[in-house]
Amino acid sequence: MVRRRFTKEFKLEVLREVDAGLPLAEASRRYEVHPTLIRKWRELRQENGEEAFAGPGNAYREEARIAALERKIGQMTMENEFLKKLIAASRSLKKTGGGDGK
Repeated sequence: MVRRRFTKEFKLEVLREVDAGLPLAEASRRYEVHPTLIRKWRELRQENGEEAFAGPGNAYREEARIAALERKIGQMTMENEFLKKLIAASRSLKKTGGGDGK
């Protein structure tokens, strides 16, 4: 059995019909799509807006997750650099006898 693929335009058209008041069961029959799939499309659109249907499958979610992880890596890299400079400055103060005066 070959899995059917639906275009972004098709999904948005079905959702427009449902949003306009077409009952889910009727939309399901008219477009020959299972009601659960229409509900899933609606959830994806609510979560991700128009970008929800940017690619096949879970592409948008995967891309968003990768981008979030890359941002986190960048943030942690900056924090590590800051801490390295702080440690170096602290060691420098200890060598020169500066600091808290004790």
